Amino acid sequence: MLVMLRRRDGPFEPDPVDTGVGKGTNTSSDSAPKAGSQIPKKLRSNMKSSLPALLGGILLATAGPAVAQSTPPEPATELSAVVVTADLWSTELADVSASATVFSTEDLAANGHQHFGDLVAATPNLTWTGGTSRARYLQIRGIGENSQFEGESPDSSVRFLVDDIDFTGIGGVASLFDTRQVEVLRGPQAGAFGANAAGGVIKVVSNDPTPYLDGYAKVTVAEDDLLAGEFALGGPLIDKLQYRLALQRTTANGWRNNAFLNRDDTNEIDELNLRLKLRWFATEQWQWDGTVFYADQDNGYDQFSLDNTGFTTFSDQPGQDTQESLGASLRGTWEADTFVFTTKTSGTSADSVYSFDSDWTNLTDPRGYDLFLETQRDRTVFNQELRIDSAATAPASLSRPGGRSLDEGRWTLGAYYDSLVEDTFLTEGFGAARTEFDASTLALFGQYGRSLGDNTRLIAGLRVEEYDLSTDVEFRGVFDFSDTLAGGKLTFEQDVAENHLLFATATRGYKAGGVNIYNFLVVPDEGPDTYETEIMWNYEAGWRGHSADGKISGEVVAFYIDRQDPQVRDSAGFGASFTYFVDNGRRADIYGLESSFRAQLGDQITAYGSLGLMESNLAAFTLSNPTADPAGDRELASVPTYTYSLGLRYGGNEGFQATVETNGRDRYFESNTHNETRSAFNVVNASVGYHWADWSITLWARNLLDEGYEDRVFFFGNAGPNFETTRYESPAAPRQVGASVRYSF
Repeated sequence: MLVMLRRRDGPFEPDPVDTGVGKGTNTSSDSAPKAGSQIPKKLRSNMKSSLPALLGGILLATAGPAVAQSTPPEPATELSAVVVTADLWSTELADVSASATVFSTEDLAANGHQHFGDLVAATPNLTWTGGTSRARYLQIRGIGENSQFEGESPDSSVRFLVDDIDFTGIGGVASLFDTRQVEVLRGPQAGAFGANAAGGVIKVVSNDPTPYLDGYAKVTVAEDDLLAGEFALGGPLIDKLQYRLALQRTTANGWRNNAFLNRDDTNEIDELNLRLKLRWFATEQWQWDGTVFYADQDNGYDQFSLDNTGFTTFSDQPGQDTQESLGASLRGTWEADTFVFTTKTSGTSADSVYSFDSDWTNLTDPRGYDLFLETQRDRTVFNQELRIDSAATAPASLSRPGGRSLDEGRWTLGAYYDSLVEDTFLTEGFGAARTEFDASTLALFGQYGRSLGDNTRLIAGLRVEEYDLSTDVEFRGVFDFSDTLAGGKLTFEQDVAENHLLFATATRGYKAGGVNIYNFLVVPDEGPDTYETEIMWNYEAGWRGHSADGKISGEVVAFYIDRQDPQVRDSAGFGASFTYFVDNGRRADIYGLESSFRAQLGDQITAYGSLGLMESNLAAFTLSNPTADPAGDRELASVPTYTYSLGLRYGGNEGFQATVETNGRDRYFESNTHNETRSAFNVVNASVGYHWADWSITLWARNLLDEGYEDRVFFFGNAGPNFETTRYESPAAPRQVGASVRYSF
């Protein structure tokens, strides 16, 4: 995406390119420190009413002293480049020696973006799987889970963070309100995050507290009865203590009309999000950043029909896709003369219900069988990281003339602990069952970088972790799994000219093995009790650079991934009777390319785009199920041959503005267990608006040409009495036109 610049005291401004101006800010340890806290207690039902009231009181209490402060200073003329914070070392985007995409504030404001799911199609080699009210099952370069149905474990391959809070596997909370930037890092991130980052990392970064009054109010209305409101306010509370409070409320019908019940809200969106951030400069050496994030998703779920009737459904018992989450984080940074110490603590508690009418129809239909499936989950996550970094004695940029010099070396040493506990209660037509899943990780990690010459650098990272899993699966028993995992990377950087960087990286990533937790799995006839750890070697070579005047910039990264003992999720059954398990294949490989560019064509005209290319192969193997047919010997699921985005933007900070963008991708296999594919598509998004003083109004359209395609495909028998195997489709959202009005202060 665009390489956007931002003022030090505010969001990114629409002026592209790393010109070198403003380099030298201290990003030695995760750039702008973010938040964390103790483990939150379980959510209670009365929290829905009490927490908004509490934060509303905080808003009233803090608004007074904040408004009393002097007006914000005039924006500084010095600009600093976009900083990628999701890696172990925060680095300016222009100097990142990896495949990364960053969406700036301006990118997020265009074309009606409301949720992270709206950005997927514009991100090279990123896909998502529907079947939920919001995008939360994500795949990067084909690596990642496509569901968590009953009996599927909560371990994930794509790390998902909102600031410092871990929402991996439950990232449907990722609304884009009061967001500064969104970062996507592709490829295994073993050094920084370990087992849950085998595919990559996604991080949503919200706006930080400011030393002056700052905020906005925004209202959005659109087709599908979409109504969204946002409000944010920040500034000083007392000397050395700053805050930012943000909230969002979103409702919509969800693009479905239930003909049997004569309702248009059975697939509704009904969400409330609140976030409070505090920043305390305790001493000249200590800085503390805390975040509390509450999300209440009270969404419906009613998306499929037996006759593939598009946006019309016929179920008599519509389901739910709800999640109530409370996350908190606390980050402390202590800067000494020779090193920087950082502590990061975060906790997440999430209660969710996922349910649906199993037969997708009603009692008037002879094909129905009148069963309802509901999965309740109670998840608690706790993370603690302690690390020491060498002091930033030079500018923060890792490469290029004028960037960070590694003549004296740069290093990081750290320890990490993670706990994930999820209790599941399954109710289906054939009975009920409970499962307890308790996983913990203890890791040590380090990274060292040093200059080999005036224009050459070498960076080496290593992570070793002990993974322990215990499960209690009702009707089957107690099962454990443990493994010692090791990964890391070796990166070579070479400046070939001013503003041009070549790099090559070899990374050893991994995804821990585990236990198949489906309560009614018959072992070994249907699948194994446990599956093994997957090892993946990722090789990348790339170029990143920009022209001398900064008007043209881009990147190209080629990659090859060698997956050993690849974990393959499988399922079998018909109707509401399904078996879920994970097994190991023999080998798989994925190779391809990611690239992006930005070109300033005039004072107010910018062109931008990205391209992703992939090919893959899952080697033939035989499942441990003794009755299974040979599997593999084909492409992997979620690996489209191409993904692309191309856009044109007109406008500056004031006056008329317009954006048009097209996103597309090739067909690809929906699952590794059948040969059905999702359709290729090309979607056009556009917006026009006008900015004056503190006001802006934007008219936007998503899927302007009303392209038809699917966001989920199933292939099984669900129509009685014969239950013949059939392709079932859930259509993606049609054209949506809306308007947003924003007032900033």
